[in-house]
Amino acid sequence: MAPNIFDPIVFILDGSPFPLPDPKTFSYLYNERGHPEHLHDRKGTLIEMAPENPDLERGTRYTGITHREKPVPDASYAVTLFDFKAPEVHYEALRATPETAQAFGMTLLRNGECVRFEYEALVCSKFSYGKWAGHQSPYLEAARRRELLTYNPTDLEFHNFPHVFFSQDSRPLVISVARWRPYVNEISLADLWLAPGDAIVLPPKVFPSPPRPGASYAEAKRKIVDLHGNRNSAFACWHDPAKPVLVTETILANAALMSSTQAGLHYHEEVTPTRHTLPAA
Repeated sequence: MAPNIFDPIVFILDGSPFPLPDPKTFSYLYNERGHPEHLHDRKGTLIEMAPENPDLERGTRYTGITHREKPVPDASYAVTLFDFKAPEVHYEALRATPETAQAFGMTLLRNGECVRFEYEALVCSKFSYGKWAGHQSPYLEAARRRELLTYNPTDLEFHNFPHVFFSQDSRPLVISVARWRPYVNEISLADLWLAPGDAIVLPPKVFPSPPRPGASYAEAKRKIVDLHGNRNSAFACWHDPAKPVLVTETILANAALMSSTQAGLHYHEEVTPTRHTLPAA
């Protein structure tokens, strides 16, 4: 009799990172159908990074939220533990456009477009995301970090180095995003569905300074920090039984920068089960 066991579950498979060329010489990042090219001269359509606009608001909004620091067992870092005060957390599904990307502090880089990209200490690497990756938590004790959870919790981050996600598989790449307004206890959540061939560029992010004493609600609300997470990258694979894994390519910090205080890495968790849907037709 055949053994009665599950098929192997893929969470995230890391590729082999390689350093980006000298940004002083190769200062343009070009998107060639979802594949990065680092160039000395501009190519295709040159675009500008989208300016930060704290007045933009998209996604599902939660108010009256709280947060506290949570130590992670067997790890050298802590995470911010959110409580969204909801029985279920909904991420609104949005197609990635210049407007929806900007609403979460990002820039859409379409096929055939380039942008000035002059950051040091970065690498590029392939990643393979399984459709179950969102059901894994890196914030449990070490013995449970490969456990398949019965729910999909929130896992978001921000950091003081750029991050670029390239959608290069046959299905859209899904990036979970949030705009947190920490001084008024509000957050907006969404899934950005990035069409094959497109990319999203995230500039460095830092936590905002406090509003001035006596600031109005409207003024305090404009203090934002944009978060992102990629554990739901392969969400589109749930709608293709023959495709359990999605391949992408990412630009991120090298190991030295990643482990330094300069990286400014901040992780965030919310353990309420999440709901993710398809974008409108």
